[in-house]
Amino acid sequence: MGTSNLHRISGIDPKNIADEYEGRALGDLSDTEIFDQVCSIVARPPVRGLTSFTLHAPLEVMARYGLMRLVEPSDRELARLQMVASAAVYGHQVDLMPDPARVYSFPDANTAAAELASTFSSGDADGLEALVLSVALQFGIKSLVNLLTPLALPTLTGASHSHIGLWLLLRHAEPAGVQNASLLRAAARAVAVDPTGQMQSFQGMSIEGTQPLKTPPGQLCQEILDKLADPAKGTLGGQSIRELVEACEKTGNVDTLFGDLIRHDLSGPQIDAAFRAVLRVSAHSMLQDDLEQAKFGWSHCLNLPQSAFGLSSVTTNRKLALTAALVWIVAYRSVLSDRALDLGWHPPPIKDASVLEALQTSPAAAASRVWHAPDTELSAIRRILATEASIRNDIHLVKYTRACLDMGTFDPGHVRLYLAAAAHLCALWVAEVPRATIVEALQVGRDTP
Repeated sequence: MGTSNLHRISGIDPKNIADEYEGRALGDLSDTEIFDQVCSIVARPPVRGLTSFTLHAPLEVMARYGLMRLVEPSDRELARLQMVASAAVYGHQVDLMPDPARVYSFPDANTAAAELASTFSSGDADGLEALVLSVALQFGIKSLVNLLTPLALPTLTGASHSHIGLWLLLRHAEPAGVQNASLLRAAARAVAVDPTGQMQSFQGMSIEGTQPLKTPPGQLCQEILDKLADPAKGTLGGQSIRELVEACEKTGNVDTLFGDLIRHDLSGPQIDAAFRAVLRVSAHSMLQDDLEQAKFGWSHCLNLPQSAFGLSSVTTNRKLALTAALVWIVAYRSVLSDRALDLGWHPPPIKDASVLEALQTSPAAAASRVWHAPDTELSAIRRILATEASIRNDIHLVKYTRACLDMGTFDPGHVRLYLAAAAHLCALWVAEVPRATIVEALQVGRDTP
């Protein structure tokens, strides 16, 4: 990037985002240049505690950038405007921390891993933040993700979102550099601030197996589906993800349902089958359960385990990723849900409506239209969903849409289930933020105390 482009987003007035986008000729910048400049702003953690906006901002811009290649060309500027809006509000309202101190180089990755673990255990947020950048610079993004994943998966701090950032960063692959890794600064601090704030299921996440599981993958998938359709219910003590998980763990449901599974050694195909079951249940929860929980409840119900599934492709302990996913899905199904799922359910067909018309009608209509679409239309549907999510301001919608589109690769036999779930959530936001109000709603959801 040329020096003339370095600070063209910095200092934008949040009350005048659209005009400043035009006045600063931001349309002349590439998508990558926009993303890099936004990163330099939202990557800096707030001096005081995380809000929903400051927690999600780094994740949001990574998810938006990842979807950009699917956005319709005619809507590209609106999608880019949403990234700029996050940077403008963040830079204007958030008291930003300075850059962390530099950390010395390590002789090898094993030494770096030991230092990460020690720094985490001591609750040194400053130290872990600095280590994250140092490891990324010395060993690369994939090594950083591999080393940090075991610390991030079981944590209840930072709304259990740290591993989502790791997965989104990994999706950029090797072109991602230390500047992109700086988007994990807040997540690293959140993980370290309370090292004891972790899941307690499976005897404190002790997951060493004693003997191989003999259950075939297909049968295992069905058994998990059956257990999650309507587990015993617990009582929600608060609205946060941590409070949800803690309420679930008090019931003992996780150990009751899956303790025997986790006491076994699991093969790769068995872990894949278990993840497919978890994620299908997550998508069905969006489509069948309480609509009032869709925006924040059922969106996280899929995002959390989906990111763990993605990370399981690189972590040396895939079983840990699955174990964390089982805790999250049982929490949502046993505490947040108020009904049983019919896992053979599918919506009735809808006739004589385009996908866009169905999105403007209702969540049920949108899900039905996508579910029953012909194969030849699926590529266009992906573009429509990516576009409608990207041009709107909601941070959860864009993360959820990207996760559902990823599932087309992870579980291709159920691609319509995930696309229908994404359409269901998208329809809620299409109604709440119609196209005519998108620009005037740029600050909504981005205000911080």
